Amino acid sequence: MHPITRKLFLYHVILLAGCATTKTAEAKSPTGTVSLSYIARLYTMRISLTSERVALKNKYNAIEFETNGRRAYINGIMVWLHHPCRKHGREWTIREVDFKKGIDPILRSYAYLSKRSPRLVVLDPGHGGKDTGAIGAKRKIYEKDVVLSVAMKVKARLEANKIQVRMTRSGDSYPTLSQRTDYAYKVGADLFVSIHADGAGASSANGVETFIMTAPGCDSSNHYGKPGDKFEMKNNKYDAANAVLGFNIQGNMVKNTKRSDRGVRRARFSVLKKSPCPAALVECGFLTNPAEEALLNSAKYRDACARGISNGIMAYFTLVKRARR
Repeated sequence: MHPITRKLFLYHVILLAGCATTKTAEAKSPTGTVSLSYIARLYTMRISLTSERVALKNKYNAIEFETNGRRAYINGIMVWLHHPCRKHGREWTIREVDFKKGIDPILRSYAYLSKRSPRLVVLDPGHGGKDTGAIGAKRKIYEKDVVLSVAMKVKARLEANKIQVRMTRSGDSYPTLSQRTDYAYKVGADLFVSIHADGAGASSANGVETFIMTAPGCDSSNHYGKPGDKFEMKNNKYDAANAVLGFNIQGNMVKNTKRSDRGVRRARFSVLKKSPCPAALVECGFLTNPAEEALLNSAKYRDACARGISNGIMAYFTLVKRARR
């Protein structure tokens, strides 16, 4: 089993007995919220509080919630909540949607994942052809070239582990966003992973991040309080599986690239919302950051990205197999 999933799986095995009390405990919190004390009881965790975080911990797992903020950390990996952790009376709470479509699926994947074994992964190297994507700060390398290289390495690693792989492009072509998800539907994809390199106005921006679909009725992570699209989309039927996939990819990306953790985030990107299966979009670093551009231009770092992405996908496969038992 891959290291990033081992602790989670061990705790999954002993956790099921605590699930029957969910409705009773939730009723004690304001409608639509779940108290952190309930979550601590459910997972048999000790709870402690500092001025900035509420920490829950047992022998197997640790969760930290940023007070009055949207960031949570599961075994040290950042996960962005749709809504801030807020205090209601004496209780710190999170919104029910964040518990049911984020925290709980990650900690109890066996209760959420399909029992059907995945077989086919579609990799989507972003951009291509006329669309260069982000352009490097100094060397002026193109995102489209970087991500195609990484995707080919991911493909090789997955196929070496007997996982079938298709790609939305294997050369310098430009499939439209709709063509990418249409292709995933056509070939019967079980997972869809889009691979990108980031760009920002500030050259200081750095790190790796993984996006999954935003839950219906919620703002995406990058809205920052501004109104946005909140409609339910095709891919929302896979919200729980998306969380498991995104978390495992992000955890393995952080481990293998050694870059800063920008977290598992939520966005209604076209290739996510139209995907016919669990999906994630990975950002391998910032081409607009000179240091990360140099890394993304190196075979060694691209190998590290490929290990992170492929190990995350294989960890997801492992959890599905465990869920079937």
